[in-house]
This record gives sequence, C-alpha cells and structure tokens, in this order.
Amino acid sequence: MRVSARAMIVALATALTISGANVAGAPAFANDDPTLTALTKVVPEIVEEAKAVPPTVIPEGDVQRPFAAATDVNHTLSVSVSENEVGIGMPDATGAGNQPLPGLVTYAAKQPSVTFAHQRTGQIARALTVIHDASAPTEYRFPISAPEGSMLEVEEDDGTVLIYNNDFYLAEIDLPWAKDANGNPVPTSYRVEGMTLIQTVNHAGAAYPVVADPALKLQCEWWKAMCRVIFSKKLTAQIHSSWLYAGAAGAVKVADAACDKSKNSKIKLACKVMFAAGIAQYIYKIREAANKKQCFALRVQWPGPIVWGEVRKKSCQSK
Repeated sequence: MRVSARAMIVALATALTISGANVAGAPAFANDDPTLTALTKVVPEIVEEAKAVPPTVIPEGDVQRPFAAATDVNHTLSVSVSENEVGIGMPDATGAGNQPLPGLVTYAAKQPSVTFAHQRTGQIARALTVIHDASAPTEYRFPISAPEGSMLEVEEDDGTVLIYNNDFYLAEIDLPWAKDANGNPVPTSYRVEGMTLIQTVNHAGAAYPVVADPALKLQCEWWKAMCRVIFSKKLTAQIHSSWLYAGAAGAVKVADAACDKSKNSKIKLACKVMFAAGIAQYIYKIREAANKKQCFALRVQWPGPIVWGEVRKKSCQSK
C-alpha cells in the first residue's frame, strides 16, 4: 500500500507528540504571550498554521529531532532534521521557551525590545524575529549548523541563501522578508559571514511590531516525493571536462567521488541510479549546463526512484 509523503509527515509528527507536562524542561502551553500577540497582529497566517501542527517535541540536552526546538538556555536554539543535521540557531534568545501553540515556541531576548519564536511544520522551520519598538537593533545573526564541508552563499537573483555541502545543494534560507503592524513591507536583506546568516531589518519609521522571518527549507529529505539533487557549477564543469578528456568512465569517476562525500542518503541513491542507467544519457544536459555556466541537476521521483536530468539556473552555487 502506498503511503503519501503528507501522511508520513503526519504519522511521524503524531508519533513524536509529547505533552509539555510529560517532558522534563518543556515549556507549558500559555496564551498570554506578548510574542504570540504580536505575531497574531502581523502574521496571522503563521499563527493559524502553528495551531494546526502537532506539539513540537522538546528534547533534553543536545538531542535534536526533526524540527524540534531546544529550550535550554545553555544550548543553541536550533532545528535539525534527520541525517543532515541542518539547523538555524538564535544565540540572542535567553531563558527557557514558552509554547503558546502546538507548533510555536517563543523566547525572550537579551534586548528587551526584541523577542523570538521558532515555528515549524513538516517541511520548514522559521526563526521569527519580533521587533517591538524603535530601540531594537537592525541586525540579527543566526548561526547555521550543517555537516562538515558546508558553505553559505547568497543567490544574486533574489537574495535566497543557499546551503551547499561538498558540491551538492542541501538546503536554503528562503528569500528575506519583514512586515510591520500595518502589513507594509519593511526593507530587509541577508548577508553571510562563514556559516552565520545575518539579517538586516531597516525598521525605522515602521509601525510596530515588526516581524522578520528567516525560513529554513530542506532539499531532498525523506518526506519529499519529488526532490532535486543539484550539483554545484564547479562539479558540473568538472564532470563535463572529464567527459571530454576521459569519456564516460572519467565522468563517472568524478561524479562518483563527489557523491561519496555527500551526507545525504537520497543524493547517494540518486547518483547510483544515474550510474546504473548510464551517464551518457545525461551528458547533453551536463554539457548544456557547463556551457551556460549553470548547474546540472537530477530530478528524483519516489517511489521508484525515477530519475531524469535538467539544467538549473536557480539554486546554483556560483563557484
């Protein structure tokens, strides 16, 4: 019997559901939360979404589970998923969290004019920044945790931040946005320093509260019936060059070595399917991508897997 990806998400979330009263150190549900009040005013759609999501599992110590928010002040507040351990932390948060809604955990901040929240669904994790008045900072730093060999890069087209690991696209931080209490957009942008995401929110003159939202999206995880295994521009060019000088065997050798470094089992499986089918059928797409200085991608459909190649411009690492 085939089980849909959505059903799998619901089943896992239900299996992991633990009442706040039953988890040591877990925040209790409370509706008199100023952060929740601000979010309800500015982004009611996110609040409605958080009402429908089963309770977030609050793990003890360093243990992280799919899109769970840690509440221990001595640990980075982060979300991590499966084997990839990709997370977004909020080091300026302080104290234990409060859980006013099943899918939302709120935190006080070191600056009294700011509060934070983690909102999660099956496929996205938001690190919400709530700016309460004009005295709040304009810059917010979020450490990104990812497997060794990862790097961050701001995409030139729309400001999305790509997370690449060993020449494969692993995840992204969705394009930056911020909104004030009147529903007006507030100027905002990302930059990166190493593995730190920095969001600037120019909130002077805005109607408070202002909400900003770095949102982490994972690529090619177990719940997705369709995913793209995106090769970096560098790897795309290397495979093409090897094909020109050493034929199919050379191209397979370069691609295989890169796939072996991946920390994602689905990426490795997609590579094996590509090699089994014969890399020759993909070389025209690889050549097109290399000539355009873009990147090659495998689109994978589950179950199957069914794999085919495509040329990508978006989500292409520049190097």
